Amino acid sequence: MEISFADGKIDERISSKSIYKTVKNAVTSAHGDYGMACVDRSLRVKYVNPITGVAFIACGRDYYRMVWSALTFIKAITFEGPTRPCMFRVLHVGGTLLSCQKFLIHHNKEELLKLLQQCKTPAERKKISRTIKKAEKNTFPLNPFNTKKQKTSSAADIPPDEDSKSD
Repeated sequence: MEISFADGKIDERISSKSIYKTVKNAVTSAHGDYGMACVDRSLRVKYVNPITGVAFIACGRDYYRMVWSALTFIKAITFEGPTRPCMFRVLHVGGTLLSCQKFLIHHNKEELLKLLQQCKTPAERKKISRTIKKAEKNTFPLNPFNTKKQKTSSAADIPPDEDSKSD
């Protein structure tokens, strides 16, 4: 999902805690205690980038529509003290975090290409071009999960005991 503010500026105070509280309050106000009870155990904020305003929210597969509908009613995000008017926009709904990462890479590349067209100086154009090339080279720069299979030990991998050796 994408968080955009009314004034168009970014807010580096965006954190997983503030998003979680805001979404939790929105689900409660839109769907009541029943909705919150359904969503509460599985609702997680997996990734937040305050600069781009993009966040990954995970929830149970059976209740994603409940969360999605609640996101549309959010008008402000609550920080430690003040609230700030904003809008939450769902960019992608995926079954796995890996599919969401693939989407995010594609989405960021599109946004960088839009920025490239809006560049006014050659220095800006060069910087964004380098960023695009770096993103193309690194297909998946963010992989917070250990997706490699763990090696299991077999009987052949275990060295024999000294006592079990016979002369």
